[in-house]
Amino acid sequence: MAAVLVHIDLDGAWPHASSLQALAAGRVVASSWGATLYAAVIVHDPRSRSESLPPGVAMAQVPGEARAVEAVRLALARGGADKIVVVKTEAAIAPLWSALGPAWQAVLDHLRPRLVVFGADAPSASELGPRTAARIGARLFLRARAIGSEDVELRDRDGSYMRASDSGAAVALVGAAPRLEPHGDDDIDVMMLAPPGGADPRIELVGTQPASLARTTGTLIAISDDAAADPQVARAAHRLAHVLGGHVVGSAATAETAALEPGAVIERGAPLAPALCVAVGIPAIDVAGAASLVRIGSTGGKGVDGALGGPIASNLVELARALEDR
Repeated sequence: MAAVLVHIDLDGAWPHASSLQALAAGRVVASSWGATLYAAVIVHDPRSRSESLPPGVAMAQVPGEARAVEAVRLALARGGADKIVVVKTEAAIAPLWSALGPAWQAVLDHLRPRLVVFGADAPSASELGPRTAARIGARLFLRARAIGSEDVELRDRDGSYMRASDSGAAVALVGAAPRLEPHGDDDIDVMMLAPPGGADPRIELVGTQPASLARTTGTLIAISDDAAADPQVARAAHRLAHVLGGHVVGSAATAETAALEPGAVIERGAPLAPALCVAVGIPAIDVAGAASLVRIGSTGGKGVDGALGGPIASNLVELARALEDR
């Protein structure tokens, strides 16, 4: 039977919202194709491998060996997963192939899926999606969605599509999904994979830590050294970050002003690529890779989606208030 595999990113102890969208789309496609829907979660396990768990695959019932993912099991079951795959890795979890690649490759090798689905806005999608397509020789669909009710097809925004009758494999980054009623079995099986090793030993992550890497996606408030020295600006930046569900980041010099939380220091000149970046002043870090960039206290320019000149603190407060009132 064909397999549909959905990669699940975690947001704390809960599946990422975009990954749940991907799971909903995967459920529709799997039901149409008569395929088994697998939801795969990669978890950090620094402990030595248990002698009771042989290399490769073992089957377990929740809670059993799957106790570590009990917090997400019910959400994935109600999202429509037929089986959950939990992959233990010694590597720190970061949205990079160098960190997740060996563990993710173990899932691909074991299941050999016909379709692999990522949430388009999930942290790992941009890194793992294209590489997965290249590894398994599959077509890549960006911002795809499931079309139809019975004979479902996967359609990209550029008009390309895939039906069950088509040959070959596909990888889809799903940007929209149908609404499904919660369903699933509380006794859903959990497959445990424990591939040897952790991160790719040929690649070394230099000058950064997993906490910093996690902040290169989603929403960031990048604050300049000068702006962070103003307590009013610092408070307003944190208020805006709270409203947007993001983080305030800056250089080591900014950290000396107590404007940043631990782990939010980014090296000077380091490139960031969040979905949304609000640049306060002229940050010492590179924010040009943001999908959407808004500047506060400086003029716009190429690649800037919006700018508010004038007093920084009052602009931040007004922007946060406007968003809170929505």
